[in-house]
Amino acid sequence: MKILNTILYILLSLTITISAQNIEVCDSLLQQAIKASDEKDYFHSLELLSKAKEIAEQKNAYEQQFWIYTNIGINYAELTDYRTSLDHFSKAYQIATQRLDKRFELSVINNIAGVYILDKKFDKALEQSLLAYKSALDSGDSLFVGGCAMNIANISLSLNKLDKTAEYISIAEKMFVNTPNDSLELQIIKANYLCKMGKHEEAYQKALQILNEAIETEQSAIETAALLVLTQTMLDIKDYNSAIRYSQQALKQAITIEERKNIYDTLAEAYYRTHRYHQAFAYKDSALQVTDSIRNIQEEQHFENANTQIELLRRENELEEYRLRTRTSYIVLGMGILATIILAWALINQIIKNRQEKEISQINIEREKQQQQLLQKQLEEQRTKALLEEERYKHEIELRDKELMSKAMIVANRNDIVTNIVNELSKSQYFKETNNSALKHTVTQLQRVIDNNEAWQDFSTYFEQRNDAFIAALRDKHPELTANEIRFLSLIYINLSTKEIASLLNITPEYCKKKRQQLARKIGFENSKALFSYLCTLA
Repeated sequence: MKILNTILYILLSLTITISAQNIEVCDSLLQQAIKASDEKDYFHSLELLSKAKEIAEQKNAYEQQFWIYTNIGINYAELTDYRTSLDHFSKAYQIATQRLDKRFELSVINNIAGVYILDKKFDKALEQSLLAYKSALDSGDSLFVGGCAMNIANISLSLNKLDKTAEYISIAEKMFVNTPNDSLELQIIKANYLCKMGKHEEAYQKALQILNEAIETEQSAIETAALLVLTQTMLDIKDYNSAIRYSQQALKQAITIEERKNIYDTLAEAYYRTHRYHQAFAYKDSALQVTDSIRNIQEEQHFENANTQIELLRRENELEEYRLRTRTSYIVLGMGILATIILAWALINQIIKNRQEKEISQINIEREKQQQQLLQKQLEEQRTKALLEEERYKHEIELRDKELMSKAMIVANRNDIVTNIVNELSKSQYFKETNNSALKHTVTQLQRVIDNNEAWQDFSTYFEQRNDAFIAALRDKHPELTANEIRFLSLIYINLSTKEIASLLNITPEYCKKKRQQLARKIGFENSKALFSYLCTLA
């Protein structure tokens, strides 16, 4: 059985290892694809993503599938194939909503909005950004909420929906209190908004402040955006020389070809307004050249997209053929492994059966042994329980003995008091001379009761019955002891305190201590400390 388990364990471990390695390969391909995309090598990036997608779909690796479709969408967006880009973002969105959490859903919604912005479809971009914003509110992530609000403000500005722009700028500002980098991007939007609202002085001051902060923090993209705002503001207030100055500064930045065309148009207009027609015509020519370049680039991108899709289709066909060959190899390998397992099973089946019988016999022996141990344990528990019950009963009897003896001693002590009263009364001159026969009869009756001393006799009888060994030993070893001394020693033996004995005998605690010391010396001890221990040895 162990041999078969070992074979199965090896096969299972091999399967798990291969699966884990496949996921690692998928992640590696994804990282390589992202790097290739950053380097503008979109065809190689898409090729790597296609291989990674095959592994992720085989292993049901949904998070990897999400990022693969997302990056395919990003590649096609960079290639200006916005429809194909949106198709892949839609697949990523479906995986996010069905298999992953809210963060992935928000991420892909923002990407879809970004594609619509690139495609100049601002209404649809606004619709997606509002959807992302509502979802972000449920997440409680202030930075994500702020980012969505900033996107809405920027898109609304492009659509000239200035009220909505102002509303979402205010929301984003509250979210970006502790994030200065995000705040700078938001301030650029706010500066553009002020410019469109005709608040040119505020727009100028805001853009100038952003420009200085961007230069200090070396944020070239923000610096370029601030220069473009300054340029537009100067054009609006017809300060063409300042517009030319800011435009020339912007041209020195790393800007896109479309931004360069807009700056050329701005310079052409500014030079024209300042009657410098030669420079105006030169920049107008530059703008036309850039327009032609943009058109050529778009045509090249469309051509490259077509070639890329054809090449990817060819590669997918090759991969499908390879997948079929690999599947056949796996089937043959699986059949060989299955045949090996069946042969191994047939060879060791009898050994397994014998071993199982031996194990069953051993289990039965162990079970009987455990039952015996359990029975022994139960007997021990019962014995312990009986001893505890015996101790409890013994303790209860001792408490009852002590209580009964105390009550008997109280009665005996009362008799002593009555005896003293009767003796004093009998000796008095009044009693001797009185003719009161009722009083004399009462005293006579009391004397008879005292002489009987039934309470102490009952106590002595009961105590002797319960502690006959103690009384007998005490009288045997110390015959010189009187009845009162035996009674006193009996109270010590039942472990009454000095205070309790004094109370029972109606004597002071000091006299009780003195009496205890006298009896200790009479028995043969120097002090009374060892008296109780000695009395306990007599029982």
